[in-house]
Amino acid sequence: MSAPEPFSDLKTAEAQLAQAVAGFVPELGLNRMSFQAGAKAAGLSEGERDLIAPNGASDIAAILWRGHDAVLTSPGVMDALPGMKIREKINHLLNLRIDAFARDEKLAHRLTGFLMLPTHIDLHRRLMWDTADLIWRLAGDKALDENHYSKRTIVCGILAAAMLTRLSRGAEAQSEQISRNIDAVMEYEKFKAKMPFKPESAFLQLAASLGKLRFGQGQPAETGQ
Repeated sequence: MSAPEPFSDLKTAEAQLAQAVAGFVPELGLNRMSFQAGAKAAGLSEGERDLIAPNGASDIAAILWRGHDAVLTSPGVMDALPGMKIREKINHLLNLRIDAFARDEKLAHRLTGFLMLPTHIDLHRRLMWDTADLIWRLAGDKALDENHYSKRTIVCGILAAAMLTRLSRGAEAQSEQISRNIDAVMEYEKFKAKMPFKPESAFLQLAASLGKLRFGQGQPAETGQ
């Protein structure tokens, strides 16, 4: 048996450890057992293992998730995007991202189960947000106004629902759900554009008023006695 190749950098080490652990996850789950087994299979000492992934299985989950994100920035995808409308870009990128996630269905089930545990929900939210942000940036969105957050929140919701649909009902149902949800969002945006006031404006005004009250700037001026 040949000796394992030395790691050239931390990113390479992360990817190789995560892939080694992933080989044990379908049977063992994503936990300390699969983490240790993967590190041993990769030829790592305990010190090397803990240096690469100090948070154990949580770090492996994040590395695997970001590995799935990487498909979105592959050259073929980047070359195809310029000719698409923005809704087509979002649709295309969401489907590509979920296809990468579900390529190994057993691993995808285990990863989803791990991230949906109450102790890992904050990690899940951060990873989901980062994916939604990447999708919007690749689609050409550079706005930093109040819509920056609402756009990413919407894509997080579509992504989360479509991932579960893929695991329970397959790729065709996933694609149909994404298209249907994007259409619903676009219809809402058209409806919102016709309204005499914008819902987010009302929310921001309320937040500003509450902030002034919180810091004592919204109190009426006192009159002298």
